[in-house]
Amino acid sequence: MSIFDRFNRVLKSNLNSLVDSAEDPTKMLDQTLLEMDGEVKRAKADLVTQLGTAKRLEKKVLEANEEVAGWENKAVLALRAGDEDLAREALKMKQKAKANADNLQRQADGASSAATKLQDSIAEAERRVEDLKARKSTLAAQVRSARAAPGGGGELGTGSLGGIERLTGRIDQLEAEVEASAVLDDPERAAVDAKFRALERKTGGSVVEDELAALKRKLEG
Repeated sequence: MSIFDRFNRVLKSNLNSLVDSAEDPTKMLDQTLLEMDGEVKRAKADLVTQLGTAKRLEKKVLEANEEVAGWENKAVLALRAGDEDLAREALKMKQKAKANADNLQRQADGASSAATKLQDSIAEAERRVEDLKARKSTLAAQVRSARAAPGGGGELGTGSLGGIERLTGRIDQLEAEVEASAVLDDPERAAVDAKFRALERKTGGSVVEDELAALKRKLEG
């Protein structure tokens, strides 16, 4: 559940209570803000975890690329020793290592992108909290005035609490934008990636032979 989704849950539940309850509106708004601050803190903890994941993946990418380079060096060593079959085996291992490195790089890019989006979401959430804090006194006064008017709180939903309703609408919009940009879990993209991985496996043999020929030309030159 995203931070905006959690914000919506807090705001909408407290919105109904603010309309229907006889409780002090200032206290209820304070409680709402306290819960929203809690959600921001939780999102920040999630961000620390996400940044840690991205950092660990980047380290694995470096290690995987070192393995790729290591297998190429072994292929060169085998060719210099006149063992073409061993060089070919080393290049096959290099291809496997390269596929692993590419996969790790995609994961690292995804984790980094997710962390950036979460940072942006937290910054926007904090702005929303500050906005509600700035208007808390005005909203509380409007609630009291509406309750004192004939008919009680019947007009609160579209009148006095319009600011909070606009806030929840803005959060809905932000949530939609985040979901629309979350392409990492797109099933169509995953299917296309799987097809390319299968194609890469089929063409792996020719890639190895091409690399072997290139290394031979390099050594001969």
